[in-house]
This record gives sequence, C-alpha cells and structure tokens, in this order.
Amino acid sequence: MSKRLSILRHAKSSWDDRRLSDHDRPLNKRGLRDAPALGLRLKDEGIIPNRILASSAERAQETARLVGKPLGFTADTIHTNEGMYLASAGTLTDIASECDDKIEHLMIVAHNPGMTDLVNRLSNVQLDNLPTCGIFCIDFDIDSWQQLPGSSGICNWYHYPKLQR
Repeated sequence: MSKRLSILRHAKSSWDDRRLSDHDRPLNKRGLRDAPALGLRLKDEGIIPNRILASSAERAQETARLVGKPLGFTADTIHTNEGMYLASAGTLTDIASECDDKIEHLMIVAHNPGMTDLVNRLSNVQLDNLPTCGIFCIDFDIDSWQQLPGSSGICNWYHYPKLQR
C-alpha cells in the first residue's frame, strides 16, 4: 500500500478590500479563473483525492471548493482545519499524519511559506516557491499516514497555472 499527498497552495487572492483581515481575503479574478481550471485538469489527468483538507482562510476555502467541484467534492465534503492557517511545514505534516489510513490520496490546501517548505521537506525536489494555485503531488511508500513525518516521497505530478500559458 502507498499514500499520495497533493500539496495545493491557494489560488491568487484579492487585496482590494483593505478592511478585510488576512484570514477573510477572497480570491481575485485570476484566482477565480485558475482554481476551476486546475480542477478540470486534475480530473482529466485522473488525479482525484479521497479527501480535501483546507485551511480555514477564505482564499483556501474558495480554492478547495473550486478545484474540488469537478472532482466530485462539495462544500460539505471538504474538511476544514483551523490549524492549517499560515501553518509551518511541521504543523502541516503533523495534521496530515493524523489522517485516516483508509484515505490513500489526501489533498491539503493552505499557504506559503509552509507549503513550499512542506514540498522541500517531504519530496525528492527542492522548490524555491510553490506558486499560487500550484499543486505538487508526492507518492510515499508508507502504509499509514502516521509514518509521514520523517518520510521522503517521489514527485508524481507538479503543475501551476503559468505552465499552461
């Protein structure tokens, strides 16, 4: 048995309303375009998670809903974790390691710098930056999510919006 972790950085967010807290910022036009396109691309590639776990921030929630919709997810089936908001790679690893072992493919939707650090910590690749709406899929030769901390996986798939332009 093996596990796949898809690390998805939220899509581009808006700074238009300066009264909003960082946590409450929505996606901008580009984010609203890129996230559904990524969902369709994932569906076409057959990269479909069993669970989506997202930060509680509005931009991460919107990204999860828009990417998840073509993959068969609804707002009710996307799980939210408050601890993922601006979380470090270590915290994100700990959260993922608590996942039910029945889940073979987990997608997490959160924020930088934790997401880039997570890719660098858990994979055979070193990224300078995981772009907004960038996704990095890592395959692990582990039987349990509890084995994730300290594990190293292999990059299976990497995509971000500017790759298709």
